[in-house]
Amino acid sequence: MRLVAQGRIYLPGEQVFREPRFWDKVKHFLGGEMDLATGEQQLTRTGLALTEQVQGGLLRAGVDNAVSLVVDTDVVFQDNDGVAGDAEMLVAAMRTAHDRFDAGFATLRAVFEHATGGLHALIEVTVKMQHPADAPAATIAIGARADELRPQEGETMEAARERIGKRLADASLVPTYKNLLADFCSQVQQGLATSFPRGRVEMDQPELAVVRPSAAEIQDAAQDRDQRRASLRSSPAYPRGGYYGPYYDPWGTYYRDPMDTFVNLMILDAMISPRHGWGYGAGTLGSSWGHYGTNVHVIHSSGTPICDASQIDSYGSQLGGVGEVADLDFDTATWDDSVMSAYEPQSTSWSSVGSGGDNSSFDCVGYSDTSSSSSWDCSSDCSFDCSSDCSWDCSSDCSWDCSSDCSWDCSSSSDW
Repeated sequence: MRLVAQGRIYLPGEQVFREPRFWDKVKHFLGGEMDLATGEQQLTRTGLALTEQVQGGLLRAGVDNAVSLVVDTDVVFQDNDGVAGDAEMLVAAMRTAHDRFDAGFATLRAVFEHATGGLHALIEVTVKMQHPADAPAATIAIGARADELRPQEGETMEAARERIGKRLADASLVPTYKNLLADFCSQVQQGLATSFPRGRVEMDQPELAVVRPSAAEIQDAAQDRDQRRASLRSSPAYPRGGYYGPYYDPWGTYYRDPMDTFVNLMILDAMISPRHGWGYGAGTLGSSWGHYGTNVHVIHSSGTPICDASQIDSYGSQLGGVGEVADLDFDTATWDDSVMSAYEPQSTSWSSVGSGGDNSSFDCVGYSDTSSSSSWDCSSDCSFDCSSDCSWDCSSDCSWDCSSDCSWDCSSSSDW
């Protein structure tokens, strides 16, 4: 289950002007005024100063654990050893390397993590040196995991499913975690607002989503069923095309977490067809969470929405095969190839693929791509192929139910 929130930091900057072109000079020669404004603005703070402000603001929110710092393509800091309380080490690394960025930079990404009340949160702050004047200079993305809603060390996958299923019978559980994340987001907002006194910091309310995993992700979860902890990726897996939707989760960008796939599948199955004795009926979880003021979304693994959890009974075609896949034996990874084919018809045959791992994925036309940069390697007519008039233009042959003109209503100006 994804618990995510997004925010923005607006900062003052200098207006950016372009070099005059030939016709600008002609216009000026004829007595006209040259308009060289680009509509962009550029920050005047150095990369080091911005890093110190981000780290200081998060420290005020109680966050002192750093994950990585990347400036453009330079990895300035990465905590491969999982050292706790190392936020100052991230700043120290930037102090050592800051002269490389004295001429400026395009993008700075600082990532931190924090555990609070059973939630494990990842905080990504992305700063753009140059940006549209009316746009934020920085974005904040927070993703969190509920520790108890995932398999534990020494616990079989079947025992984990039974425990998680019964735990969900407490209808206040998920809303409680949402409120916990909302409180943390408020602390982050206040801390960063103090650190950027000349700026404006905004934080949205958290969103909760259950993901229908792809066949490739399920394969990875089965093969790595003994890997109970998330592992830091050797390089971030940024969203294809740079798209950051409303359910963007930095966990997937920086960590590889097969158990998150398992948890999403099990919770989705519990929502659709819970076992007898868990304490709730089919399709009732979403409505129960709604009674506590928490709207949970069901989304495709690509990030596109399917439905709200309270509407799940009406979306059987988009969620077909979930129960059959969830019933497969994850403890032994004994698979029925026909079940996986029904779940994702255009994926590669389950029995024909090699090992999954960090870099393996299925594309829309059915082959396994092992390039490290491609977690969603699709051909030109597949599900991440976007035309100019629609932000998620899907062709009719894609594996998640899209028509040739986009199954959810996109106009020429639509952009989330």
